[in-house]
Amino acid sequence: MRCKKLVLFLSVCLCVFFVGSVFAATALKEKSAYANMPRTQHLKKTLPNGDFTYVVKMGTLAPEGVGWAALIKEMVNKGIYKVTNGVITLDWYYGGTMGDDQDILAKLRNEQLQGGGFSGQGMVMACPEMALLELPFLFENYDEVEYVYSKMRPRISQWFEKHGYHLVLLAEQDFDQIYSTKIPVKTPDDFKKSRFLAWYGPLEEKTLKALGASPLPIRVPEVASSIRTGVCDAFVSPGIWAVGTQMYTVMKYINPVHIRYSPAGGIVTMKTWSVLAPEMQEAIDNYVMSVEKEFRQKVRASNDKCLKAMYKYGMKEVKMTPAEIAELKKRAMPIWDEFAQKGYYSKAELEEVKRLLAEFRSKKSK
Repeated sequence: MRCKKLVLFLSVCLCVFFVGSVFAATALKEKSAYANMPRTQHLKKTLPNGDFTYVVKMGTLAPEGVGWAALIKEMVNKGIYKVTNGVITLDWYYGGTMGDDQDILAKLRNEQLQGGGFSGQGMVMACPEMALLELPFLFENYDEVEYVYSKMRPRISQWFEKHGYHLVLLAEQDFDQIYSTKIPVKTPDDFKKSRFLAWYGPLEEKTLKALGASPLPIRVPEVASSIRTGVCDAFVSPGIWAVGTQMYTVMKYINPVHIRYSPAGGIVTMKTWSVLAPEMQEAIDNYVMSVEKEFRQKVRASNDKCLKAMYKYGMKEVKMTPAEIAELKKRAMPIWDEFAQKGYYSKAELEEVKRLLAEFRSKKSK
């Protein structure tokens, strides 16, 4: 009887070993199929177990472990590694160690980096058409943003491809607020009396000028010091940036008006993307598309938490009347057509976004 049990036990062990070996061999075979992908040998890294992974180097201004960057680690890095069976590892250089968005894009062009995570301004630098989604007072709320994205996401990808990039992740900074140290900013006269800095490029400069300000263009690494030394006393940014840089300890007022919506995102060069096998490209796209909306929602939750913390700290909310908001919108509206004329996006694309918003607002009002 004992002999029979021993034989049965050994048979089960051999069966488990055999099945496990088959699965392991299959996984190894699947991964080995990518072992010699063209033009990627310089990215190949051998792991301690003798296996390999391709390390795709990415740069971003986002500080490691905070907001956006924390979500990259939590949702994007792990997910892409998993769906590619460990073939692709994203290696991020956080906190501006590779420079600001402009510097990172230059490193993409000379192949020091293969991709990056960009602010709204960096997205426009890489793909001018993105200015269409960052127009002042375009969106009123998150539902409008998601509706337009649901209709235009494939088109947005095409915009980036035209400029030599693959849009891996369409994220966001959230709606940005107006921060000031000296006076509560809400009217054109208040904009005129304040010394605004502009880090967000031509669209932000034009918007601030239309609202009455005389903005001073400044690169992102110099923003905090410019405020602390009194060179400027007002700026526009997302709440999480104001908290992360401790600007809330200097600023006194927050105007939470939705002056602009800021997309953000992760991109890689088409040269990098094109070396991947089609099934791997599909696996990455399918995974990231499945988590994009959740990613944006978590960014919003982080920003909301930061805003509440700043109010609790003692910053004062600037409350605007409907008439004051209407006046700012009236002054900013001509910019929409102006940037179409400058070639950032086409007049037809502007009209399409306006039509989608009208369509959504009509549905919501019924």
